[in-house]
Amino acid sequence: MAAATYVAREGGDRNRRGRAAAHAQRASPPPRRFHDSRGPGSPPHISFSTLFRPKTGTKRGWGKGYARGCRRPGTKWRSAPPLPRPSAGGRGGPPLRMRRRRTAQAQNGRRHFCGAADGVRESAGREVSRDLAPGPPRRRRHLARVARRPSWRAAMAAALAVARRLRVPAVLGPRPAWISHDAERRHLPPPPPAKYGGRHTVTLIPGDGIGPELMLHVKEVFRHACVPVDFEEVRVSAEAPEDDVHNAIMAIRRNGVALKGNIETNHNLPPSHKSRNNLIRTSLDLYANVIHCQSLPGVETRHRDIDILIVRENTEGEYSSLEHESVAGVVESLKIITAGRSRRIAHYAFRLARAAARRSVTAVHKANIMKLGDGLFLQCCQEVAAEYPEISFRSMIVDNTTMQLVSRPQQFDVMVMPNLYGNIVNNVCAGLVGGPGLVPGANYGHDYAVFETATRNTGKSIANRNIANPTAALLAACMMLDHLRLHSHASTIRQAVLASLDDPRTHTPDIGGQGTTSGAVQSIISHLPRA
Repeated sequence: MAAATYVAREGGDRNRRGRAAAHAQRASPPPRRFHDSRGPGSPPHISFSTLFRPKTGTKRGWGKGYARGCRRPGTKWRSAPPLPRPSAGGRGGPPLRMRRRRTAQAQNGRRHFCGAADGVRESAGREVSRDLAPGPPRRRRHLARVARRPSWRAAMAAALAVARRLRVPAVLGPRPAWISHDAERRHLPPPPPAKYGGRHTVTLIPGDGIGPELMLHVKEVFRHACVPVDFEEVRVSAEAPEDDVHNAIMAIRRNGVALKGNIETNHNLPPSHKSRNNLIRTSLDLYANVIHCQSLPGVETRHRDIDILIVRENTEGEYSSLEHESVAGVVESLKIITAGRSRRIAHYAFRLARAAARRSVTAVHKANIMKLGDGLFLQCCQEVAAEYPEISFRSMIVDNTTMQLVSRPQQFDVMVMPNLYGNIVNNVCAGLVGGPGLVPGANYGHDYAVFETATRNTGKSIANRNIANPTAALLAACMMLDHLRLHSHASTIRQAVLASLDDPRTHTPDIGGQGTTSGAVQSIISHLPRA
């Protein structure tokens, strides 16, 4: 492809001047300019293999056909044959060994020459421009400068190669290792983009019991930490009509993220009444409930060094709300287990284990009794485990699991289980590390994420008494900030929460202290760095 051509200026009307005027123009040719046939704005690229040819003995080097598309005044257009490749030695180019070295350098992206795409190296271009280029010395110097211009395609390739080599993940500060999977998990919802000057809007559902007062403390800590989050508060309670629940669901769909207190489910209500918590999870397809049970500093417990990730299937099982009374005194309650959702939660557990550098995954089941339902769940977990050979897999019956947890919990790393078993194991593990006021939880789906405390306990008996433990709610808020990729704010608040636990005076009654909720919150605020 001829990347550029010479265009000769015609100095007047040759038909009127005649042969003598044309001869005068040939004797002192006018200056010529480059014209890029690819249109305006194209990158400059001169290919000497298509522009020049050896001299043919004409006067002053302005013979016919020196450039493709070049003509003398009064002559027809002629095309020049391409310039042959330089030989291994001699005047046509550098020695073969030097050319090979420069070719390797050009391929590595360190240097690029104008003729790299056409097989002509820089030195060969200089030789051509000095010895074969037509015109006076000024023209030859101009062509030599053009010869040293880099190819725009080669320069673009070099820039992309350098960018790929320099790309390294950013260090975002210390945070729990299991949260680092946020940057790698592609099967989970991406965080919603920030709005209104870099601020995020989050749906806030206070819930029942101690939920409203804890959400007030969360907003207070966020204000002191200068967190760029605005809350859209939606009130939903146990007796609220379904319209309020649908409004909350629409708010979560609008914002993508929610921070939620637990909503009480009264078992004295008629069977047609559905759990508000379950309705939110199933409507948004929040299929994965994740809690991190970890021993915290300053909290005395029977077992130390506990670090367990629990993954619970959230949308089927015994929580399908499918039951009926076939005859008087006989009630049938359906447990739904599907292969698709079982594989989905198993894949999530193994991906989480891989991202958090965990070594083993334990599937909890009761397949010895429920051979079809739990047998299908166990079979799906085994099939998925074969795709992750670097992670060890084992299965354990649920009743044996609870006994092993209270006797030797350090043996567990990542656990995956159906819905009801997950609820039981979550509460057992929360008790092992200090109680329900210390453990946060998260619910993930393909499009949305809702964060709450792990045990989903309303704490109705201690509501409005200023003795509730704010640790779980604040740690759940930190998980939400990590999901929004506000890692620095999450790390700051998390470190302040853990630092306040070192002071026994701030411990609330649930972990053996005499402190108050407001006192614990003020201690956390005092550990925040001053702006």
